[in-house]
Amino acid sequence: MAKSIHLPGLNGLRAIAALSVMWGHTFQRDFGDWGVEGFKLPVVADGVTLFFVISGFLITYLLLHEQEQSRTVSIPKFYMRRILRIWPIYYLYLLIAVFSTSTWHDPNIWYYCFFTANIPFILTVGIWPIVHYWSLGVEEQFYLFWPWLVKLTKGRHSRLLVIAASVCVAWLACKWGLYLAYGTNTAYRFFAVTRFDCMMIGAIGAILYFMKSKLFTKFLMNRALGVVCFLLLLFSLPWANVIPAPIRPQLIAILSLVCIASQLENPIINLENRVCDFVGKISYGIYVIHPLLIFVLSALYRNAGIQLPEAAATILIYVIITAATVFVAWLSYKFFESPFLRLKNRFAIVQSQNSMMK
Repeated sequence: MAKSIHLPGLNGLRAIAALSVMWGHTFQRDFGDWGVEGFKLPVVADGVTLFFVISGFLITYLLLHEQEQSRTVSIPKFYMRRILRIWPIYYLYLLIAVFSTSTWHDPNIWYYCFFTANIPFILTVGIWPIVHYWSLGVEEQFYLFWPWLVKLTKGRHSRLLVIAASVCVAWLACKWGLYLAYGTNTAYRFFAVTRFDCMMIGAIGAILYFMKSKLFTKFLMNRALGVVCFLLLLFSLPWANVIPAPIRPQLIAILSLVCIASQLENPIINLENRVCDFVGKISYGIYVIHPLLIFVLSALYRNAGIQLPEAAATILIYVIITAATVFVAWLSYKFFESPFLRLKNRFAIVQSQNSMMK
């Protein structure tokens, strides 16, 4: 039987990430036109980066425990777990989205079929109902090499830590150099979009936590620091744009890591509750399906000719899109994804109670 691990608060942070992305897209004209300008909720400016850090942290922590328990990492089982979690709803939504919007004939569709959606996103030629798949492409590409590095370092955690830190430093150096030399050109966008550095920040946290490093247990898990970083992260939209673009994702990633650490033991802001757990478990579905629902619901709302003051209309629209997306994501989770998740557990050597998404 697989060893069971529970990391408190991760589902709550996933819920925040998923809702932030959905709310951030609600009034973007690329996704739908409600006939109302609306306003953005002042929440996490970059929910995708929060997702990246959570993924890097949880995947690495589970791999390290697997390595400790089995003296190695089973690469085939790792990839089977990824396939069974990510692929089913990924391809189901892909088919529904492109055929319902007649975008299946776009020549860039093949990037989305093979988890390289970050390439058209970098080149600004993304297909709109699935443009958000760029982040899933980045995540799957990260999985192509990271479990191998964990396996090949053979429990030498300090060596793995150096590799992860080196990637972060090199990524930041490349972004800064390209930004200063050429601005936001295609090469810069490659490093800005393909955020292996953010996933590595999560991985660094997991390695330190696994090693019981004092840097993690005494500093990153500090309760007061956790509250400050949580509030800075949660209300990052008003201030994030004043941070230079090359370091903005890494700053959000560091705040995200501190928030993860602060949830692990006696947090002041406790995300371990039924609501957060529920939304966190279906957060992958929320992320995948929300663009098409925004498009459909905005068209229905506009055609209904609803006339309300802008503030009231904005609140109503946020309620509509949140309720509809959560409901459809729950249906997907319960009736479509769950059989694959049960099958996925057969390939788990170390089972995480947080791994309904991961």
